[in-house]
Amino acid sequence: MEIKKPIYWHQGLFLQPQHFQLTDLHARFRLKPFLEVGLPYFWGIGELNVADSALATGVFEVIASHVLFKDGTYLEYPGNAVLKPRSFAAAWKDPNKPFPVYFGIKKLSLSEPNVTVVRDLQDGADLNTRCVTTHEAEEFRDIHSDGPVAEVKSLNYVIRILWEDELEKLTDYEVIPVAVLERNGDAIRLSPRFIPPSYTLGGAPALFNLVKEIRDDVSGRAHQLEQYKSPREMQKAEFDASYMVFLLALRTLNRYTPLLHHYIESPQAHPWDVYGVLRQMVGELSSFSERCNMLGEFADGTLALPPYEHHDLGHCLFAAQSLISQLLNEISVGPEFLVFLEPRDGYLGADLPKQFFAGRNRFYLVLRSESEPDALVDSFQTSAKLAAIDDLPTLVRRALPGVELMHMPVAPQGLPRRAYSFYFRVETVSESWEQVEKDGNIALDWPDAPADLKAELVVLRR
Repeated sequence: MEIKKPIYWHQGLFLQPQHFQLTDLHARFRLKPFLEVGLPYFWGIGELNVADSALATGVFEVIASHVLFKDGTYLEYPGNAVLKPRSFAAAWKDPNKPFPVYFGIKKLSLSEPNVTVVRDLQDGADLNTRCVTTHEAEEFRDIHSDGPVAEVKSLNYVIRILWEDELEKLTDYEVIPVAVLERNGDAIRLSPRFIPPSYTLGGAPALFNLVKEIRDDVSGRAHQLEQYKSPREMQKAEFDASYMVFLLALRTLNRYTPLLHHYIESPQAHPWDVYGVLRQMVGELSSFSERCNMLGEFADGTLALPPYEHHDLGHCLFAAQSLISQLLNEISVGPEFLVFLEPRDGYLGADLPKQFFAGRNRFYLVLRSESEPDALVDSFQTSAKLAAIDDLPTLVRRALPGVELMHMPVAPQGLPRRAYSFYFRVETVSESWEQVEKDGNIALDWPDAPADLKAELVVLRR
């Protein structure tokens, strides 16, 4: 309902309730261009806290919520609204299917009353009315002067919890989807894949956490590619031009990672803006893919990146997360895992996680030192030993070899080619390496190691 024309206020006007009612509605009409043009999709959930314990008993109960409906009605519960818990046990007829839940508020009507007077506010929580008020008025003091206290009756909006099969008959209601219930074994939970329409990034925890996951993934890949960033190397004649693609990819990630951090630090940002950044990122990352174009469309016509969908944020955002991950995997040809060997009791050692040995991977020992290259390699191959920590003392005492290492004149494919770095392939077919896998640790003994030595064990996927 819109009141487009302002009230004509004049001397001698006999005030009626309609004058103030129409003034309120006209004030809302003046906000129309800001709501419709100022920011797209400025409606939805700003906060939603559901009682998990009530779900187990078959009841959808809201502890707190902020809701902005499409007509501009802003509700806070508790605050200016009443909301009654509702049982879904009888309505959820097929437990194998998800169960959508909606909020509804009755539209403003010109043909019938919009307010119902009740004895207690909770008595009106399930009435078919837009607002309720009580017989008893509230007392308000004069906030500008010492005038007498006045009794004022205020309105509370009625938010109703609705099921999907009821929506067809409720054409006189503004409706917003707020949750999807699903069964996880014997438990009932809110679906982690459903994100309600939200007007802020922090409006739904699932929305905020998903964007945070994307940010962390992109940040991790950017850190992974930073090993290819070496301005001094680029100025040398022997710089490997094949690594230029990694530098270009790093530039793309370095452009968008700070922006994603900025949005996460500002949870009041709108998801429409965030999704626009994700689409831009997909467009740039598609430059490194032969399968996908700038709009997220594959050669067979499959659209992997849908347009923004405010009604179903989960659909478009999960799709963006999946596509970004695929595109990153096409360019991040770096180590799957990397462990630095730290100084211990006379040797360099490290503990190795179990996932270090999962799958058929290739292992490399990378040494970094500014020592003379030929002398360093000769010394290492002559006196260094690599083995499990508990095996190392026995190998040193008996002058036995440890894990076999083969010198690589150039960096293996997938590792950056850097100055003062030396690469050795780890041979994994030996009893010594089996002991490393069993113990989950490794140690390097090198009596003649240079003082500036740094060592790391890296894993590359085959």
